[in-house]
Amino acid sequence: MSGYSSLVRTIVTVLGTDTQCEHTDSLQAMLDGHVAGFGALPDSQSATKNRRNWRSKFSRLTDQLWGTSDPGYLNSVLSTLDETQSKIVIGYWGTLPLPDLLAIKKARPDVKVVLLLLCYPLALSRGGILRQDFYLRRATRFLDGIVFPSALTEESVSGRVFRTGSPPSVVIPPCWPRSFQATGELRPTAASPSLIFVGRTDMSSPTATAADDVRPLMNSILDAGIDLHHARSPETDDGHPHRRHFSPLPMRELIDKIGEFDASLIAYNTQACARDDRFNLTIPDRLITSVAAGVPVAIPRQGYGAIKSYLRDYPMLEFDTADELAQTLADRSLVAQLREAAWNSRSNYDAAYYGLVLAQFLNRLL
Repeated sequence: MSGYSSLVRTIVTVLGTDTQCEHTDSLQAMLDGHVAGFGALPDSQSATKNRRNWRSKFSRLTDQLWGTSDPGYLNSVLSTLDETQSKIVIGYWGTLPLPDLLAIKKARPDVKVVLLLLCYPLALSRGGILRQDFYLRRATRFLDGIVFPSALTEESVSGRVFRTGSPPSVVIPPCWPRSFQATGELRPTAASPSLIFVGRTDMSSPTATAADDVRPLMNSILDAGIDLHHARSPETDDGHPHRRHFSPLPMRELIDKIGEFDASLIAYNTQACARDDRFNLTIPDRLITSVAAGVPVAIPRQGYGAIKSYLRDYPMLEFDTADELAQTLADRSLVAQLREAAWNSRSNYDAAYYGLVLAQFLNRLL
C-alpha cells in the first residue's frame, strides 16, 4: 500500500510526436485517479522539425547512440520535469523517442523512463529492422520499463532484440478513451454492401510507403460490387461507380462516419515490403478508431497476427479474395448480426479499463 501511495503522489509526463495526440489522451484516461498529475511534452523530432538541416539529420544518427544532444530542446524538457517534479516519463512510437529517453535518463537518473512501444519495427526492410533492433538493444540499460501493445509483440522483441535479459515489461492493448467511442443508437444496416477504409490514399506524399498503396486490393473490392468509402486523393479519383470519396475529418466525426458502414477495411500492401514484421506485430491507430466506432473489421485472412489477437472477441470478416468478401457482405442478415455484436463490444475497448494494470506496473518501477 505504501508503494501505491508513492504512485498517487507522482507526476507522469508523456513524451510523444504531438502533445494533442490521441495516445496522450488515452494514457491520461488510463492514469486518471491513479497519479497526482499528468503532463505532456513533444519529442525532439516534433520540437525541432522547423529548424532541421543536414547537420540535424547527422546528429539524429549519433543521438540514437548517445541520447539527444540538442541543448535547447533538452534544457526545455529537463526544466519542465524539474518544475513539475515529474518522476516518470513515458515516450511513445517505435524507436523515435529513444534518444530523448536516453538523454533524460542520463541527466536525471532518478526519473523513471518508459518506452510505450506502439509500433515496432517501423522499418520495412531487413537492414532497417536490424538497425532498429540495434538501437533498441543498446537503449536497454537506460530503460526502466517497456509497455507492449500485444503479447505477440512482447514475445518477438524479447526473443529477437533483447535475447538475454530485458527491462521490466507489461502488455496493455492500446484503446481510445470512452469519450471517443460512438454514442447514440446502432444505425440500420444499409441495403447494399459497403466498406470504409480510413488508411491513407495519397501516394504522392513523401511520407507514403509501398505498404500504403492498397489500390490493387481496393480495385478488386470495387469490381466485386462493394461500395468503398475512403479519403479523396488524386491517385484514386478514377470515377469508379462503387468508389465513394469523403474529405478528411476530425477524429470524433470520423468515428461517427465509420459507424455508417458494414465494416472497416484494415489492410496494407504487405507484398510490396521486403519485410512485413511491422504489420504482424503492430496494432494500428486505424484499428483502434474502427473499434471505437463499433463496426466489424474486414481483414485479409493471412498475416496481421497482433491485430487478430486484439480482435479475438470482436467481429471480424476475414477474406482471401474480394469476391469472398462480397459474398459474405451479401448476406445482409449476417451483416446486421455482426454489426450489432461489434456495437455491443466497443465498450470492452476502453482505455480506462487498463488503468489499474498500467498504474501497478509504474508503481513497481518506483
